[in-house]
Amino acid sequence: MDYREHLFRPLTLHFVDALVQEVFQNPSDKELVFQLIFDPEIKVAWRAAWACQKISEKYPEWFTDSQFKELAALAISTTHGGLQRGCLSILNNLPIPEDISVEFINACFDWMVSPKSPIAVQALSMKMLYRICLMIPDFKPELIAYLENIAPGDYSAGFNSTRRNVLNLLINN
Repeated sequence: MDYREHLFRPLTLHFVDALVQEVFQNPSDKELVFQLIFDPEIKVAWRAAWACQKISEKYPEWFTDSQFKELAALAISTTHGGLQRGCLSILNNLPIPEDISVEFINACFDWMVSPKSPIAVQALSMKMLYRICLMIPDFKPELIAYLENIAPGDYSAGFNSTRRNVLNLLINN
């Protein structure tokens, strides 16, 4: 399958599922699809991220620490909300490397509270920060303080729901 060509086609209900099934049948093709996340054509890139998200849900072990870092760097550098959301969705399915970048952690804090960030990016950033707190407990008080000091009226219902859930997990664990 020509994955890049497939990702150019108009969206249909099963278009990503067909691509993902092809990768499941040919696991060596995962790298081809992964590299398309960095394609200069943004439509191809965010659709490839969508496919890799589905792959990462079933086979997170197919992704390396190096790929985690590449996705984190792309999430930081992209201005496309869909691609950023796709990168964060994949990253939330993967084990966090021990040497996670401080730049990425800071970006997650910024995205979480930025009214310019799409709601999904805010929520995914919050979930990523929670996962980082499990790995690096020193961040837990900082994240709790951030979440407790957010005025709920300034954010969407989806943000506030994620905020409550993450706070409960942080306080009760």
